[in-house]
Amino acid sequence: MLITEESVVVVWHVRPGQEIAAHVHPHGQDTWTVISGTAEYYQGDGVVARLKAGEIAVAKSGQVHGAMNSGSEPFIFISVVAPGNAGYALAEK
Repeated sequence: MLITEESVVVVWHVRPGQEIAAHVHPHGQDTWTVISGTAEYYQGDGVVARLKAGEIAVAKSGQVHGAMNSGSEPFIFISVVAPGNAGYALAEK
């Protein structure tokens, strides 16, 4: 993990069956770049998309996002939240 005023960068390793709870960043954007695996990506209001290796998902300020690894291999992605003080709050899927 790398934290600066400008951003927070994290490499996530989500095992099969694990979930990243639906949440928002009230004051910033979260960009996910998928390295390997697949996951069900929550977008709020019950909308779910499938993310896979090579894809990028962008959650704008205040947009719900989260994921469930429903596959059989690790879901690995890099998250870049900007700015670094974007905040965090749980949300409904």
